[in-house]
Amino acid sequence: MIIFRADVSPRTGLRPLRRCAYLAALLNKGAGALLCCREDKKAAKFLAGRNVPSRLMKDPSALDLSEVKALIFDLESFFPADLALLEKARQAGIHTVQILGAGYARQATDIQVEGAGSALLHHKFRHFNSVKRKYRKQIRNIFIGLGDMLPYRDLRAIVDTLHRLGYRMKIVPGLELKKSDKRNLMKIYPGCHFCGKSESLARAYFEADLALIPPGDEAWEAACVGTPALYMPLDKGHNALAAAGSDLGLGAKVPPLVDWTVQSVRDALATLDQEAREKMGAAGKALVDGLGVQRFLKILKEKGVID
Repeated sequence: MIIFRADVSPRTGLRPLRRCAYLAALLNKGAGALLCCREDKKAAKFLAGRNVPSRLMKDPSALDLSEVKALIFDLESFFPADLALLEKARQAGIHTVQILGAGYARQATDIQVEGAGSALLHHKFRHFNSVKRKYRKQIRNIFIGLGDMLPYRDLRAIVDTLHRLGYRMKIVPGLELKKSDKRNLMKIYPGCHFCGKSESLARAYFEADLALIPPGDEAWEAACVGTPALYMPLDKGHNALAAAGSDLGLGAKVPPLVDWTVQSVRDALATLDQEAREKMGAAGKALVDGLGVQRFLKILKEKGVID
């Protein structure tokens, strides 16, 4: 069996759980997988809708590792119980793996998965990576994926500004967004739409001219399908990540919410003409091919974790 250890956090939201649920679904057909997280209402609600074995626990260090081949961590921060679990696995000779998301603290695991080539994306991102796309002369559609924890008030301020500039938007709804909030936004701003639960995020990225995202793991998603990114810093740690993404030629930094105005956004987008966006898209596709999952599974096979 393979155990995935992931949690919901204010900074990462459900992203680690989504990623691990996808990987667990792939591995559950062969080696068997279990997704373990701390007791949390949001995590429980998410896991209830996923067809993967899962367990909510107060103390992850109490996990029985007697039949476990590998322990895979996808945690922004390790609590004492997680460090104890890691040590328990190491003493038992169990393979330990850490998925290093943006801003994660590095731990002493056997294997570490990080970087553009190892980005663990849904298989649909790989398919859109190979599809030839066109870049409009004028920007029309903007994809907004600013995380699970973005409050309605902040989202509305962002949507209002982009609406004033004449853009259409497709939004990934966060955990805090109520159905009534979505109805209000679509009523007030006719060019505003939301991604459905079953809708492919890869397609939503691909159909957009720009993606307004935090400069974290979302950067690899936009890059893979060739969509230029607008990096909005949501905390202090994002400034360095935004600079790194810009230096790679994948996108451009936009003002944080405190400085988010019609004029500041207009100024930030002024240089993103068709040629600039084509270069960003090409750089993204060259850097992230969407085959990170295949590389990850190959590593597990080489280590004897899966057949």
